[in-house]
Amino acid sequence: MKNLKNMFDQRIDFADSMVVVSIFLAFLYWGLESLLNVFSPGEINFYRQIFGAYASEVWGRLIVLCLFLIFGSHVQFTINKRKKAEQALKESEEKYRTILENIEEGYYEVDFENNFKFVNDSMSHILDYPKKEILKVNYRQFMDEKNAHIVAENFNACRRTGQPVKAFDCELSSNGLAVFVEASVSLLKDSTNTPIGFRGIIRDRTEKKKLEMNLMESYRELQEARSATILGLAKLAEYRDEGTGSHLERIREYAKRLAEEMAKLPKYSHYITQEYIDDIFQSSILHDIGKVGVPDAILLKSGKLTAEEFEDIKRHTILGGDAIQAIESRIKGRSFLLMGKEIAYNHHEKWDGSGYPRGIKGEEIPLSARIVALADVYDALTTKRFYKEAYTHEKSKQIIVNLKGSHFDPQVVDAFLILENEFKRIHDERLKEEIELIAQPIHAVQV
Repeated sequence: MKNLKNMFDQRIDFADSMVVVSIFLAFLYWGLESLLNVFSPGEINFYRQIFGAYASEVWGRLIVLCLFLIFGSHVQFTINKRKKAEQALKESEEKYRTILENIEEGYYEVDFENNFKFVNDSMSHILDYPKKEILKVNYRQFMDEKNAHIVAENFNACRRTGQPVKAFDCELSSNGLAVFVEASVSLLKDSTNTPIGFRGIIRDRTEKKKLEMNLMESYRELQEARSATILGLAKLAEYRDEGTGSHLERIREYAKRLAEEMAKLPKYSHYITQEYIDDIFQSSILHDIGKVGVPDAILLKSGKLTAEEFEDIKRHTILGGDAIQAIESRIKGRSFLLMGKEIAYNHHEKWDGSGYPRGIKGEEIPLSARIVALADVYDALTTKRFYKEAYTHEKSKQIIVNLKGSHFDPQVVDAFLILENEFKRIHDERLKEEIELIAQPIHAVQV
């Protein structure tokens, strides 16, 4: 009962109290007349003396009074309710604006013509532009054509679908300085829920972007150092076997192209990733690193090798693989030398199992080694060595095709045939560079 009374008290105001009073008076009047009629069966005259000869008109007046009181109460209640709602809305908007003004992220509102309608202090700080002046300009003033296109695409998507775009990156420019931001956008609507523009949040990511760029630069420098280290190791073997030249550069380009082509096969689409392609480009040049352990008398012999000498030559696969493994064992985590080790050990294995050093066959041979095996043979065939002349591209291609399924993985040969013009182009360009390098005059060094 107490709860009911509290609820009732909370819902009535002054105007409602007037209605209660008027109803109470009406009931009091009706009750008094009924009581007098019960105890005075004759005609009752005293209230006629009070209200006059037309006392019956009081009823109508009372009814009209009650109606006016009820109507007035309803109007007053409606006005009060509206005032309270307006006051609550005003307080809510002030609270909302206060929150917007104090958040660290930039907040903006623009119309469909891209003109700023409102920004908070953080937005002004991010743009390094006076807050009052921002409201006089178009947001495109703060970005180049590329970034304006990015923003327009996201704004249009929001307007087309009616759904907010939660995060997209773009670059702003203010006073000649680049500001990298993460932005969001949603539709700005009026009181009738009609879209009138866009609003969203801007987060300054400049410091984060700088850290990312520094990290990328460090990674690039690390990759360059890695490449230089691998190339330096590989050159130790090349200088003893091939002399100066572009053998290693050609090998890694051939291997990279073959890996990219084989990645198109469903069988290898998930196995040959971009990381795999980068690794084989860098590591393929380590295939003959073990030749540093082969005596010059055997390595540079122009005549036919004896069986014993050939066994010594074959040892370069073990020597190379063991050397790389020794280095790799000192590196924590995944090493870029892993593929180099696979290639050094296995690039002389053959598809039919007749290769060395272990005589493994088919897919027992790592894919990287099967790719480099073909690249190495093609380069050996098309390059002049001290013991042979260079073969033409067509003759070299025919030899490789004849060895399909015996020496080489059939799918690697198929990839080579697709890329044969690319192989020939790489060979010719590198050979031209090599000839031009040799033709350059050697200047004496003055001490």
